[in-house]
Amino acid sequence: MKEKNNSYNSKQKGVEQSLKNTFNAEELKTFRDTVNRVGKNYKLIFINLLDVKPVNAAATTTLLSVRFYLKGILSPKDICAADNDFFNVLEKYFSADYKILTHHIFCKLAYEDFNRLSETLSKDECISLMVSVFSEMTYDCLANLSVTLPKDIYNELMTRIFNITVENILRKDSINVGFYFTSSQHWLGDDLYNLFAQDERFEPTVFLPTWSLLDDVKKYKMHGLNVFEFKNSPEPPTQNIIVYLNPYQRLAIPFFKLENIKVKQTLMVFIPYSFILSTHLSSTPLYNVCWKMFFPSAMALEKYKQSNKFGMPRGVYSGYPKLDVFFKPDAKFHFDWKMVRPDAKKIIWAPHWSIDSGGAHQATFYWNYQFMYEFAKTHPEISWVFKPHPNLFQAATSSKIFPSNKAWRDYCQKWDDLPNARFYTGAYYQDIFATSDGIINDSISFTAEYQYVNKPMIFLTRDDKISYNYLIEKILKGCYTVGGKDFDGIAAMIQRVFIEGDDFKAAERKAVFDKYLNYPKDNGMLASEFIYKNIVDELKLPPR
Repeated sequence: MKEKNNSYNSKQKGVEQSLKNTFNAEELKTFRDTVNRVGKNYKLIFINLLDVKPVNAAATTTLLSVRFYLKGILSPKDICAADNDFFNVLEKYFSADYKILTHHIFCKLAYEDFNRLSETLSKDECISLMVSVFSEMTYDCLANLSVTLPKDIYNELMTRIFNITVENILRKDSINVGFYFTSSQHWLGDDLYNLFAQDERFEPTVFLPTWSLLDDVKKYKMHGLNVFEFKNSPEPPTQNIIVYLNPYQRLAIPFFKLENIKVKQTLMVFIPYSFILSTHLSSTPLYNVCWKMFFPSAMALEKYKQSNKFGMPRGVYSGYPKLDVFFKPDAKFHFDWKMVRPDAKKIIWAPHWSIDSGGAHQATFYWNYQFMYEFAKTHPEISWVFKPHPNLFQAATSSKIFPSNKAWRDYCQKWDDLPNARFYTGAYYQDIFATSDGIINDSISFTAEYQYVNKPMIFLTRDDKISYNYLIEKILKGCYTVGGKDFDGIAAMIQRVFIEGDDFKAAERKAVFDKYLNYPKDNGMLASEFIYKNIVDELKLPPR
């Protein structure tokens, strides 16, 4: 195939060069202008065959048919009746722009067909016809269909399709449950995985992206998880339930992209990898095709209900599985802090990545990264964990704080070389939270997560106006806020709150937690138990 494409590209360049050699630029421009004018005046459609890859009858006819449709010459019925290969050819051979075009046309045709059929059939009969078609497709088709269908029709369509998929899954002897995420820090802890592993009806697997570090793989295996490594294995078996911890399809490996997941075989679940605390709510195609979405707070679910076109009918307030361990009275935590003095206070510094991003603007690292290192170096009465956001190295190099990736790695190594500090990134940071005495932070998700250990936080602010929702504003009232550029203020607050132990906002912090964050009190169970039970109940599995 590669040789064939190279051959085509060579031929195309040869044709283009021949045209340039035969006609000068002005003559070619005059010709194209004339063709466009004739097309406009006489409503003709011309196609530049140099745009068609490969140049053959099927591709040319396909492109011509689409142009006819856009001009209103062919009806949706005529295009659909022609041949499904029209769309297949476009998908296979044309650029991303043509792919977007075909998705748009396909969804528009489906909706127009629905309206046409609704003139003679009932709404129920029309939806039934659509179910029979779309249940045989991949999830990207449903995601694209969501652009055109009204709320009530789409939600009813999805409900019926999910019922069919559930029936198909229940025929399996064992139900494969795949957990997929793109950063080890997104891992939600082992509890939900273990609930499925302890149920003989399920086969859970953790899927790591191909770029995962060897240390990450070892870490998950040490916890007894079944880890599938794409680098060393063939394509995995079909997953009947995929639990996404990251919603961004652009980051997904092909096996977990919507266009490669068949509707009739797989149900998709989404659990956010962080608290939802900004007024800016992300929206991806995954949200509209998920069978279930489990939200960390009642506020987050309510906000998405208001903002989503379809009202988030399959969204559920479950709590946050990653934090379940902090509610277990018998939980044991351990982390090897580097202690120069036995009475040293154990402090986390967790800088965010959004130095100059388009939307977040939380990070203060640009101003204080040198100060924080020098402060740690000269204060042996504190043991430090430097835990940057996993994306900070990219932001720090792209914003020229560090001239290269090596310079970033050297900075991290300087922290790790200190006798009273460790550099740490990745999963299972719950042990660090639980064994620490406090945190210095500018990430709003960590701001919420750290509330579950009921310890003081110094939150570093910046001058930008950040769009916080009311929950983070409530949480910050129980934190000690200091400007990220105010080095004297940071040092004074560390001394007062961490060294001297004057945690004067403790009562306010606990009151906010009990009112807004205590999900076991709201649901009567931990988040992992809630999610597991909800999935089992929705599958209508018999009691064990």
